[in-house]
Amino acid sequence: MLRAIFGDPPRKDEGLLLEAFQSIHKFYNSLSLIPSDKQTPQERRFVIWCQGFLRAIDELEQSQYAAKRYGEKVTQELVELMSPQEKDDYNRHLYYYKNGLIRVFAILDKLGHFMNERFALKTERVKARFSFFTVLRNMHENRKFTDLEGQLYGLKEFYKDPVTRLRNQRNLEIHTINADLLDDLIQAAELKYGERVRTETEDIKGNLSDLEQGCNMTFQAIAIVFHYIMRRPPSAE
Repeated sequence: MLRAIFGDPPRKDEGLLLEAFQSIHKFYNSLSLIPSDKQTPQERRFVIWCQGFLRAIDELEQSQYAAKRYGEKVTQELVELMSPQEKDDYNRHLYYYKNGLIRVFAILDKLGHFMNERFALKTERVKARFSFFTVLRNMHENRKFTDLEGQLYGLKEFYKDPVTRLRNQRNLEIHTINADLLDDLIQAAELKYGERVRTETEDIKGNLSDLEQGCNMTFQAIAIVFHYIMRRPPSAE
């Protein structure tokens, strides 16, 4: 969808994104074999959950792509030297970048809640409002589905640094009141008279790299969980 903005051809699903899509579809199709009037309330919830995951990872990839394409259009290091068009591109880059990083954690937390119900982990007894990472910790401490937990823990450790940076930025966006205004005030206080405001183009590259890694972790986590369900249903433990 967003590729049309740049005149680019439609996306061809491949790699980690394709694997995530396929893993969800396999579970979704297995549920579809059950007549709707025979499905349990939980199975009907899982159908809706699958539909939500498919939309969510599609939207995440699109946000990442748009953030990258707009970021490529930013060439000036000084905001004041940007043309009106480049300023618009820079702001659009920031919009899609922030949209993407928020979606990474929204999907991971959605996956955590799905796992909690599918495997009856009862993480809510540990923490009423829990995240994907809380679910992993609960699985580890209570030795539940250790083979799945081991795969997901290894994934978490592999992407630890970029995901930590993304999470810190997400927390500023979500949890800090008027975070953008606060950043502007801090920047204004630190700037010396006559000093120019930079776009931090190196940060654009670094942020895009972190976002790509966050997307990769998200796609892989989904594939691991859904492949596990199809290979070894919860009743197996």
